[in-house]
Amino acid sequence: MPRLTDALAKVSAVAQARASKRPHPDGWEPGVRWDETTRTGAITVKANAPRPDWDSLLREWGFDPEKFEVADDSIQFRTWDGAIGEGNVQRFYYYRATIRLRKAENDPDIAALINEIKRRKPKPIATRTGSRSLVVALADWQGGQQGTEEAVARILRLVDEIPARWRELIKAGEPLTDIVLVGLGDLVEGCEGWYPAQQFMVELNEREQRTLVRRLVVKVIEACLTVAPTVRVVAVGGNHGEARRGGKAYTDPSDNGDLEVFDQAAEIFAASPYAERVAFVVARDELAVTLNIHDTIVGITHGHLAKRGAGPANKVENWWKGQALGMTAVSDATLLLTGHYHSLYVATHGPRTHIQAPAMCGPSAWFTDLTGTGNSPAGTLTLVVGGGSWDQLRVLAR
Repeated sequence: MPRLTDALAKVSAVAQARASKRPHPDGWEPGVRWDETTRTGAITVKANAPRPDWDSLLREWGFDPEKFEVADDSIQFRTWDGAIGEGNVQRFYYYRATIRLRKAENDPDIAALINEIKRRKPKPIATRTGSRSLVVALADWQGGQQGTEEAVARILRLVDEIPARWRELIKAGEPLTDIVLVGLGDLVEGCEGWYPAQQFMVELNEREQRTLVRRLVVKVIEACLTVAPTVRVVAVGGNHGEARRGGKAYTDPSDNGDLEVFDQAAEIFAASPYAERVAFVVARDELAVTLNIHDTIVGITHGHLAKRGAGPANKVENWWKGQALGMTAVSDATLLLTGHYHSLYVATHGPRTHIQAPAMCGPSAWFTDLTGTGNSPAGTLTLVVGGGSWDQLRVLAR
């Protein structure tokens, strides 16, 4: 006969059913979302006091406040009383807002450049008939790394040397119609993720780097417009322009400081007296693009995609072969321009030519320690392209 106490012990206590307490108002759960198609998103945050620090919150969620902003006219607000234990209740503040990419005009430097260039009174230049273009490859400026002052001095020499080269070629009888400026990437250095102690060794932060490079790009384009009736600008991103954290890119390929600089330059010239004389082709998420220059298909890529092979030339050759197998656009190119490896190199493959542009940044102690070739001569590659061929290669601003 079981004891009564044993039988009672087996009876479960009554569990009162209660509605679960919501930690947040419905639809106001903290979080963030981003739509790459619309290039907008939304952020919802909980704060212990009014007026959150949006820049800190954006950074916490992985959005660089220098690239993204909260639209002031989109901010919604709600309060919510929540239990914090021991019978205490605290009032929380919930905010929801739209995230968007910062507009170029929000940067005071861009606004100053627009105002400055609007005051220009460009000299009219007659349209030229011909079958060739002067191509200028802007590669590996690495703006912001050690030695930036010396690199800037070399880049500024292009303001004189590009027009001088144009006049020299015209005098020699070259039927030039325009100048094609090719941004081959790594014009900015970045601050993190590429070599030991990079954060310690750079001379400029990312915003300063982009301001510097933007102004130099604008000056080079203006210099070209002093002699050429039209200028075409095409740009791809390099590896140093990537948004990186812990040594890895954490956003998509379109989020690149090199491309951002050319986007801003396009906006500046669109508001200038030169608007009808400058055309921009800036990659979005493409890492290689092609351009038809007087019936010559030119492939343009930074070069960091080429990873398989013995040495830079073989790596690029293998990458190009793969593009041919995949029948990508760059497989139609008969001339391929790359940077990345910081030295001039020309290789022919049957009817095709690969030209690797030298770097403008000058000697790199880290690259020298790694490869032994980081002291290759600096300079800017120029050549004449058209009719399915190229020639007149010269390196400027050495």
